[in-house]
Amino acid sequence: MASDCFIQIPGAAWRIPAAALSAATEASPGLRRLLLHYVQTELVQARHTAYVNATFTLGPRLARWLLMCHDRVDGDDLPLKHEFLSVMLGVQRSGVTLALQNLEGGGIRGRRGRVQILDREPLRQVADASYGAAEAEYARLIVGA
Repeated sequence: MASDCFIQIPGAAWRIPAAALSAATEASPGLRRLLLHYVQTELVQARHTAYVNATFTLGPRLARWLLMCHDRVDGDDLPLKHEFLSVMLGVQRSGVTLALQNLEGGGIRGRRGRVQILDREPLRQVADASYGAAEAEYARLIVGA
């Protein structure tokens, strides 16, 4: 379904029945405001992702995706296989392999089934304007809330 979510990297997630969430948002204006801010950040991210996918080449898109994953996990090791990255980026697996090789020494170290983030700054430079807009909106609306 269009509203289905899945965990891309092993970790934990919570879920709540829709009726319970609805009741909680009715009872708490603060929760309602926070959730509406979250929806806003998701819309910004979706629009920005569409722009990035239509405008940027694979290298910046991969760097952006790695930065986004790194933002959401504890630590610097991302358990990511080339096949999974190819699906997420909508490209052939061989393209991901070449793009990862190009990033080696520039902020990452690739190992079988893993990508280790060594330095975010070179990745940000490769990602260029593809990374940062949605993250700034999240910081403004959620972190600053």
